[in-house]
Amino acid sequence: MSYLLFFGLIPPIILLIYIYKLDKIEKEPPRMILRLFLFGIFSVIPAMFLEAFGMFALDRLGIPNNSYLYLALMYFAVVAFSEELSKRLVGVGMTYKSEEFNYQFDSVVYCAAAALGFACMENISYLMVDGAAVAWGRLIPIHTICGVYMGHYVGLAKSAHRQGKTGQRAFFNFLSVFIPVIIHGFYDFSLSTENDDMLILNMIFTILITFIAFICLHVYSKKDRPIEENPPKTA
Repeated sequence: MSYLLFFGLIPPIILLIYIYKLDKIEKEPPRMILRLFLFGIFSVIPAMFLEAFGMFALDRLGIPNNSYLYLALMYFAVVAFSEELSKRLVGVGMTYKSEEFNYQFDSVVYCAAAALGFACMENISYLMVDGAAVAWGRLIPIHTICGVYMGHYVGLAKSAHRQGKTGQRAFFNFLSVFIPVIIHGFYDFSLSTENDDMLILNMIFTILITFIAFICLHVYSKKDRPIEENPPKTA
């Protein structure tokens, strides 16, 4: 059972500490981050209900289960959307009105904490069912990557909200869901096809998106700024 602890719990905690340390200007309260992580674990439950409802609705369409259309709808519209929405309800719903949420990078930390809690629970459940055979695969930080992008756009949305830019706020909120769903959905879909070319594409995609996401993470950290009522004037 030691692999459950190592592969299921330790990697998400290491990633969370790593992201937390990138919040250079004003650290978020550790108790708040722990609560988001724990609620992220429990966000697996609403995700399961949403997925069950989505699969029921999808099956009513009469699309052959082995078709690419069925798999695309399953992994983009059902699985990815359900899981990203559930994580967002924790990462954003529990923090958006908090006084602690006063810098744009804060929401990256929040959403990553919720996503890593979700990943932790998912890792352990997969390892309990399939054993050590899936252990290395569970190290892929897709949930973390989705949480980083979700948090980034939520921070921009809150800034736009404070500045009275309703259109921008709606656009950034849309991106905070759309981009994670596309990343998550493509990752799952390309694996589900069991097509050799798609599996190679999945490998390339995973390496690239991980590399790009971690570069973005450092850029977001360095360019962190307060969420202000009025943006600073530029020359």
